[in-house]
Amino acid sequence: MSYHWKNIFKESAGLLALMGLIGVAGGFVLGSIEETLLIYPILLFLVPILNGVGGNLGAVLGARVSSSLHTGRISSTFKDEELQENIWVMMGMGFFVFFILGIGVVSAGYLFDLGVTSLQIFVVIIGAGFITIFSITFITVAVSLWAYHKGLDPDNIVIPVETTLCDFIGIVSLALMVWLVIM
Repeated sequence: MSYHWKNIFKESAGLLALMGLIGVAGGFVLGSIEETLLIYPILLFLVPILNGVGGNLGAVLGARVSSSLHTGRISSTFKDEELQENIWVMMGMGFFVFFILGIGVVSAGYLFDLGVTSLQIFVVIIGAGFITIFSITFITVAVSLWAYHKGLDPDNIVIPVETTLCDFIGIVSLALMVWLVIM
């Protein structure tokens, strides 16, 4: 691995262009539920939460896995015990955070008129959060292992892929849960 700008550009340029296209696709998905978001503005509050919490946890997991691979703490297989522990801890943290956020929004629902029932919002938050965390955990580990096997610098690969896909998955999971629960 080299930190020369040419190598960084070579590993990152095409990937970043692809991630930009995925970001645009996420915008189209968000636009498809625009009317619902305008009717129930509390749902707009959920977009940055889903993307932020999922992206942050995925970034932490990606950094931990990449560092552990390079230092030899874990093997480059899904069967590694320490890797599995990291996966379960990250998913548990994500589920915990979304559960607490759900309770917070339900509590706010009793204080303010949210336009939808508190139970509906709770189910949307929990469902979208679980889908996002489960998906991004798997993607982050898979991309980390793939980059390691290919001899690529994970700093150039894992975080851009993880954060972009988390944004996309967060929007899609929110749209899916809104469609299932509210529409």
